[in-house]
Amino acid sequence: MPEIPPATPAPAPYPAPSDATVATLRRFPVKSMLGEQLPELVVDERGTVGDRLWAVTYADGKLGSGKNSRRFRRTAGLLHFSASYPSAPSADSSSASAEGAGRPRVVTPDGSDLRDDAHLAELLGADVRLAREDAVSHFDECGLTLIGTASLHALGDILGDTEPADALRFRKNVLLDTDEPWIEEDWVGREVAVGDEVRLRVTHRMKRCVMTTMAQRDLPEDRRVLKTLTADRGMCIGVGADILVPGTVRLGDTVRPV
Repeated sequence: MPEIPPATPAPAPYPAPSDATVATLRRFPVKSMLGEQLPELVVDERGTVGDRLWAVTYADGKLGSGKNSRRFRRTAGLLHFSASYPSAPSADSSSASAEGAGRPRVVTPDGSDLRDDAHLAELLGADVRLAREDAVSHFDECGLTLIGTASLHALGDILGDTEPADALRFRKNVLLDTDEPWIEEDWVGREVAVGDEVRLRVTHRMKRCVMTTMAQRDLPEDRRVLKTLTADRGMCIGVGADILVPGTVRLGDTVRPV
């Protein structure tokens, strides 16, 4: 009887990617200005409470931005201002959705506090004021945005850099710690659970604009970013989501499609 050859060990199963977790949370009280990093974000049906709730507003109603469009007017230097709320908006507050935490504190490029609208107009050399959102949302597309660390590493590789692309260029609310590049884009059209409270519907990949290339307080101008995204990623990085179940997003929360 011929000798039976020894069994070949089965290959080890390929490890499934681990769930994404929330690594960083950011909110931008004034559209097109730098914002604040927080331990948690309250989200409601509108999106991140207090996010882009205020904007530099011209007399004709256009909003200060890094680009020109039907709604926006390119306004140089906004990324050298920063904004934060003196106190955190709360989901329990009756004014959380409509008012945020009141008028935000704005720090000017020289590190001083903005005094008032006249001071803002003087610094920007234009007839502008800081105005709260009314009937028309200040959001470009949606009220909550996400991006993965693995995608930033992948973009850095495409750029030929030794470091990942800086998340600050892309102005997302939620930075996810991820193992797989672009995994967040696979969630488009799916419901996603964030921690024990929040449920999202990931709606689309987000197209980026010239703001990704602009200098800001801690980053130099880098025109390669948008050119590379255009050539390799259809101008997109990160995703936008609608809020299905409001609640609080916290650092360390697990994020997974359901």
